[in-house]
Amino acid sequence: MSSATHHLAPSHCPNCAQDLDPHDRFCRHCGQDTANHPPTLFEFVHEFVAHYVAAEGALWKSLAGLMFRPGYLTREYLAGRKQRYVLPLRLLLTLGLLFFFTLKLVPAGVSVEGTAKPTVATAAAAASDAASAPASGVNLGLSSANKAVNFQVSSDVADALPGFLQDRARRAIARWQRDADGAARSTISTLLAWAPYAVLASLPFFAGLLKLFYRRTAYGAHFVFALHLHAAWYLMLTALVLTPWGYAPAVVMLWASAYAWLALRKVYGASWLGTTLRAIPLALLHCALAAVGYTGVAIAGALSVG
Repeated sequence: MSSATHHLAPSHCPNCAQDLDPHDRFCRHCGQDTANHPPTLFEFVHEFVAHYVAAEGALWKSLAGLMFRPGYLTREYLAGRKQRYVLPLRLLLTLGLLFFFTLKLVPAGVSVEGTAKPTVATAAAAASDAASAPASGVNLGLSSANKAVNFQVSSDVADALPGFLQDRARRAIARWQRDADGAARSTISTLLAWAPYAVLASLPFFAGLLKLFYRRTAYGAHFVFALHLHAAWYLMLTALVLTPWGYAPAVVMLWASAYAWLALRKVYGASWLGTTLRAIPLALLHCALAAVGYTGVAIAGALSVG
């Protein structure tokens, strides 16, 4: 990591052993910096601003293109213009990290006249409730208004699970019955921790769905499109978390819905009708895929409290 202060370089590069001049800041052979000391907080911030934001002004062009020009970054990448923008996977990971970091900073709900106003976090709890109950035979009811949580389960539910899950299920059931509020908070925390991995795991499958509808396009191009599309959705979700008032959520959700359709037409070049005929079943299959994946995550999260 480069230092913001003047320093004398060591006689040899710590990385490749290349001879160095006393005032070399970077190795001529491998390019590594010569500041061999633990970095300060200022140096971390300086490197981020200087190299990631300023020197790579591509960040701002990438964010603008991603947010307001659906499909544009994918077209640019596939045309070979890669240096101008942040690479797709890096963009997805950065915006995903930003979203989940923002989500952890925002309160789980805002009290309005005694009723909790749902946010993404409380929506995750509701999704966990709806998804896990029919899948496991568990009747789970969560009421954020009066914090009353009822958890009823028949005695044979744990026995119906695979052997390696039975003990964990019994412990989880006991925890839910003993401390439902604490178990719900623990489940939501687990869901938020696992959600980024679930999104990453779903990308190859989403690219596979695209391959079903656009067979002549290489799978790699579909994967790039999937990375950019989910990065854009992360950016919109971050905006949704930060602006949960007035018409802002409706505007963000409307743009998120239209974005995918516009991006499909931009990247794959089909007619408006052709794009629509593909977008509808693609959206349904994607929702089904997401439902299966997040139901599994929700059940795993509910069991993790045991």
